[in-house]
Amino acid sequence: MSASQVVDKTQDLDFVKAATLNTIAKTDIQQSDLHGFGLFATGTMNSEQILYLFDGQVVSIEDYEKIENLMAQQIEPYKNYIFMECNYLNNKTLLVRNFRTKYSYINHSRTPNTEIRYHPMRLVTLSDIAIGDELTIDYRKEQLSDDYLTNPEKQFL
Repeated sequence: MSASQVVDKTQDLDFVKAATLNTIAKTDIQQSDLHGFGLFATGTMNSEQILYLFDGQVVSIEDYEKIENLMAQQIEPYKNYIFMECNYLNNKTLLVRNFRTKYSYINHSRTPNTEIRYHPMRLVTLSDIAIGDELTIDYRKEQLSDDYLTNPEKQFL
């Protein structure tokens, strides 16, 4: 199969639902009016509720990019799925996870209903969330790298 024939698995909702780790209770991945797929509440959530405790491996951005470059061509249909979930701890270091979790389907909003808090690193609701509401977070509050912020695909921030 040539590169032009490779199907991006991240655009297949059934694949995404089946392959994503179910790390946030009372949620489901669905089509979003904000951006692609989003994470939606299937049950009510209270303000200040902890939804997710972050885990992963601390890796330099430089090493992460080296790993991505080495592996990406070998896993073409899945490269956008595997190399997307991380959190910037600072401008040189990432917290990365081996597999996608539901957290990665929380879309950006400048008026979010969740946020990341630290020590321990966790995702917390900022307000009550009703069934059917999309979970959102303000990506700008993470310590994003200059490369991330200047990426033309990220201009929605």
